[in-house]
Amino acid sequence: MNKLKLTLPALLIFAVYGSAFDLKLPVHYDTLSNGLRVIIAPDTNVAVVSCRLYYFMGSMYEGPGTSGLSHMYEHMLFKGTRTMGTKDYKKEKKYIASIDSLDNLISKLRKQGVVETDSQFVAYRKQIFSILEKQRKYIKKDEIWETYMKHGGTHLNAWTGDDMTAYIVTLPQNKVELFCWIEADRMQNPILREFYSERDVVTEERRMRYENRPLNRYWEKFMAHFYLAHPYRIPTIGWMSDIRAYTRSKLRDHVNRFYTPDNALIVLVGNVKPKKAMKLIKKYFEKIPRAKEPKEEVVTREPKPIGETRFTVYDDVQPRLDIMFHTPGYPHDDLYNLDVIQEILSGRSGRLYKRLVDEEKLCTNASARNAIRLHNGYFHVWATLKSDADPGKVEEAILDEINKLKKEQPKKREMERVKNSIQMYFVTRLKRLEVVSDQLAYFERLRTWEDLLGYPKKIEAVTRESIPAIAKQYFPPELKTIGFLLQKDSDKNDKADKGEGY
Repeated sequence: MNKLKLTLPALLIFAVYGSAFDLKLPVHYDTLSNGLRVIIAPDTNVAVVSCRLYYFMGSMYEGPGTSGLSHMYEHMLFKGTRTMGTKDYKKEKKYIASIDSLDNLISKLRKQGVVETDSQFVAYRKQIFSILEKQRKYIKKDEIWETYMKHGGTHLNAWTGDDMTAYIVTLPQNKVELFCWIEADRMQNPILREFYSERDVVTEERRMRYENRPLNRYWEKFMAHFYLAHPYRIPTIGWMSDIRAYTRSKLRDHVNRFYTPDNALIVLVGNVKPKKAMKLIKKYFEKIPRAKEPKEEVVTREPKPIGETRFTVYDDVQPRLDIMFHTPGYPHDDLYNLDVIQEILSGRSGRLYKRLVDEEKLCTNASARNAIRLHNGYFHVWATLKSDADPGKVEEAILDEINKLKKEQPKKREMERVKNSIQMYFVTRLKRLEVVSDQLAYFERLRTWEDLLGYPKKIEAVTRESIPAIAKQYFPPELKTIGFLLQKDSDKNDKADKGEGY
């Protein structure tokens, strides 16, 4: 049997044995005494190291009054610490204490039900910004960002999701200690400086991305309809009323509870020696204490739907249709079958695009996505409609294509193309160190990083015969959530309201 080996990058050995894919990755895995997990994947053929610190924390751990706090903290961590971002912390500290005193008074007003437009509220806010102006003469703006850049840092960023937050940078091989020093300092000594001005930044971000963007407004409501119970329904950026109610003390409690080493993972991928790197990690991180109380895992699970959920939004946008079905959380073998179904339906060569765009010319695009999540996932089918297309016909065509999956096995040739496409896309994406880092963290979050290596074989094991049964099980039309985002048109809207057309 012919064997082909490629390097993606040099640390990742990708072998093809006939039609089977085999991945091998040298990984050093360790856990510090305080619970901090470490994954190191060395590759001496590159000159840099992808350095990433992940917290297993996101919006699914938030709730009423705390939605979006993880995203807010993402902003605040670039504001510095007791040692970074300040010219003289001893002098700056008195201003922080004054702001904290006003913060406590604001919290008391909140508890009494006083609204933000109340005169006393406005007065306290004015005092906070007056003190902040005095504090700023001691603040070094963007020092963390500039320090990384000065030492050759690239891909510097951060992101927050529903169950994970990441702080990322790619550095020259001799700068791993800089990463350890900065991130250990941020983990242990966050100051939350310029909190109220940054809260206004997040407020504006929320307004620009959601209140002023019809598609995002619609999608946010769609997810709240789809998830009845699970906190996946909470938007990562948070609800506007919660953002406006943030206080420094509320964020500080959130940080102390969740942003601790026992809830974190470091991933280093690139030109790094594991033993040397572990010495640095232990030097900077091991003395940081665990959380006083371990993080409580989310126990809420989405109940099985009892009927169809359907809603329509009218706005000044290109019309679209979205259908979603509930799927199991990770791990579950059916998820690999659903990945294959996703590929059957998706892309320009997929069934949805061919029918809705090429043949019936009702849409400009159509696709599907199998969203694998820690708990309750979803399978999403969507289409963007031409302005004169009948949404009812598009819905009918999509459901017809889903029914075909239930009745007929995919042809052998289509199945081979689909599985090869999934495997090749999965493997070739790993050419980049940064993608390897994220994938290792993603699978470690789900269960174990080792599942990354087994994914291509799991796809290979999916059979044509299994597809109809999986489609029947997970795509019952009577339990779907369906949303329409349609253009404002009084005549069409009147017909829809009267039950005419669709």
